[in-house]
Formats: sequence, structure tokens, C-alpha cells
Amino acid sequence: MWSEHADGMLRLPEVNACLVRWTSQVQLIEASHVKTTCGSELTKKFRYFVFSDFQGVKVTALTIDENIDRVSDVLVPFKKYRVSKARVYEIPDSSLSVGSYRFYWVLTNDTVIDELIEIDPPKLPCYFRLRSIASCDAVADTENFIDIMGIVLCAFPAREVYFEGGPSVARDYVIVNYELRPVILTLWNEFEAIEGADIMANIAQNPVLICIRLRVTTDNYLSLSTQSSSVILVSPIVQEAGNLRAWFQANKSDLTQMVHERSYANSCVLVPPVASSRISQISFIAQATKFDIGTAWIRGTVSLEYRKGRLWYLACPHCYLPNDFSLNWGIMCRYCSRDIYTFPRACVTLAIKDGTGSLNVIAMGDEAEKLIGINSHRLYQADKEDVHLTDRVASALNGRVMLFYLKHSDHAFRVTKGARYTIVASYDVNDAEAQAA
Repeated sequence: MWSEHADGMLRLPEVNACLVRWTSQVQLIEASHVKTTCGSELTKKFRYFVFSDFQGVKVTALTIDENIDRVSDVLVPFKKYRVSKARVYEIPDSSLSVGSYRFYWVLTNDTVIDELIEIDPPKLPCYFRLRSIASCDAVADTENFIDIMGIVLCAFPAREVYFEGGPSVARDYVIVNYELRPVILTLWNEFEAIEGADIMANIAQNPVLICIRLRVTTDNYLSLSTQSSSVILVSPIVQEAGNLRAWFQANKSDLTQMVHERSYANSCVLVPPVASSRISQISFIAQATKFDIGTAWIRGTVSLEYRKGRLWYLACPHCYLPNDFSLNWGIMCRYCSRDIYTFPRACVTLAIKDGTGSLNVIAMGDEAEKLIGINSHRLYQADKEDVHLTDRVASALNGRVMLFYLKHSDHAFRVTKGARYTIVASYDVNDAEAQAA
């Protein structure tokens, strides 16, 4: 435990803008990338750090221009320091604070930063809450970000992804922790350029990552992604990282096998059936908006909707959104603006009913093929040969009681298919109950 007033030390909440001479003992818990100010004729580079005291009170500390390298060379995440002679300013807008402390620090050339030497590696602060992968489905596709620790199992090639604002660079990594649920982590742009380069330089050693403020998405059933305020710490010097590494070494062969089996793309691994307490009534889901929930679990009886419609659509191979033109080369996707060769993708619209209401949902791709038992190519060929499979599919689906994990549909499918929700994963109730048991 740190001493609150040893050697004239001030607790962090006691440091304010009126003090000239002070020293406080803090622990570095995150560090941003170097950034550049915008909207000003005189541009400045800056980097911010977040410190915390032993009670969990946090302060943001800025360093600017020529001081960035000096400060960055001294500070290492999770190590403890005595800081003095930093400039203290009141935060003008309380919404910009990182907690109850209403001041921020500026680390100048006069600031003194002394590392506290410890024999053992530091521990994660007790208030540093790492989220379990098992609980991530509850916050997927929302603005609720998570902190997580994992060890890198493998990396895929970097790729360019096209959005309306232009191309972005991304790379997918597979990480895992004690839960044995390998999950894809996508590093975007500067995260891939900086932390990604560090990871790839040490990929043979399977570095441990502590990731702060990641977004959870339903891509690939469940995956993690950086966003603008994320922080990625590669091989952090904390005891918890060392413990995870020791666990990895003891289970390396099993974890390698999970990669070979593509467990990071297996719905049964990433989003297995949940307890009944997690299941929502359809009447609630039917009224919810994207602002209310990102995803939901429902249970109900299935029937096939739109029997006259075809069971496939022409999809962009990159973003999977529908494009209404014939198959040929050199077409540009209307959504992601990439040249594409479209391909048929299974698509089925279902009505799900429970005791409270009914809801139209759509299943696409692998999930649709699993539900109807026919692959996309066969569906496309059947239409070309004027073979109607709709009645066969309806007889296989109608009356089944199933558990579904849903997300909000893309606008293109809400308009064309009349389905507000898309199926991420599905299970027959009997199978779900057996798996949960």
C-alpha cells in the first residue's frame, strides 16, 4: 500500500492549480499515440498519459512537442512514479475528465518524474476491470467499450478496407485467454501501424496484449475492434501478463489446435446458448431501437416468410451487402465501392413467434445454409433450373422451436426483406438446453 503523506507526498485529489511545489505518487495505466492538433494555424504534436493513485483516482497528463520523446522514454505502463513540478490546470468541461478529479497536468521540461523501483513486476490496479469474452455478446454492436487481456495466437495478412471516407488498413489477430474462446481482434490504421508492427516483430513469442476500450462487434459471430480512443499495450510488464504467458506455455498444443480448427469462427465457441435469464421477450425486441440494444437473445417458434421470394441474393464478397445486377466481372459495389465479382449467398426470412408477439428476422450466408440445409450454390442453380425449393425449406423449418442471437439488420436488408433483425447464431432449443447443461 502506498503511503498517503510519506515524505511530504500529496494524494492525487489534494493536487490542484493553486499549488506550486508538490509531489504525488502515481501509477501509469495508459498512454495514447502521438497526435496532432487540428483546426489551428499553429499545429502542435501532443501525447497524453493517464495516471492513477492507489485509490483509483485518475488524472490525464499531457506532454507537447519537444517534451514528448523525453517523457515517453521514461514512462512505462503500470510502473509507479513520483511526479512533481507538472503544471496543473482545471478542466474547463467536466465531460472531458477521466473521473472525479477536475484537473489535468502538463508535463514540461521542468517536470520531475522518478520511477519507484520494485523487485517484482507490478500488478494490475484492483479497479482495473478486465472483461470476460463470455460476457461480450451483451455489449456487441453498442457504444459500450471493454477492457480485455489476451495472448496472440496468430495473425492474418494486413488488408485494405474501403469506406466512404477512403481506404483503411486493418489486420486481424486471434487472441485467447483462460476462457478458451479464441476471438478475432482487428487493429485499424495507426493501431496496426504502431502496435501491429510491435506484435508482428514478436509474433513468434506470442505476445500478451492488454486492450483498453475495444469495441465488440458481431462480425465473425463475435469479434473485437479498435476505435479512436482505444489503447493497446503489447507485452505489458505486469504479473497478470506473466501468469497468462505461463498458462499459454502449459496449454500451447491445445490452443494451436483450436486455431487449426478455426474456433475463432465457430458460433458454438464464441456465442454458445445462454441461460433463460438472458432471453428477451419478442414484444420487447420488436419495439427496441439500435439506441436501446445492440443485440438480443430470443426464443420462439419458426415459420418461413415470403415463400414466393428466392432463397439467395447477389452479394459483394467484401461487405456481403446485396447488389441487384447480373454476375460479371468489373462491377463496383454500391456500398463499399470496390471492384467485385458478385456471388450468390443464401438468404431466408423467418417469422419468430413466442407468447408475447412475432418478429421477422433474416438469416444469411453460413447461418442460412445451416438453417435450411442447402448451400448457396445449390440454391442458385435450382433457381436457374426452375426447381422450386421453397416448400421443402418451409416444411423443414416450420414449427421448430429455436434460440436465436440477433443483431439489427443493415438498412439494405430492412428495406428489401422487411426484417429489422439479422440472425447471428441459432440453436434448436433441445440442442441449446443440452449444451447449456
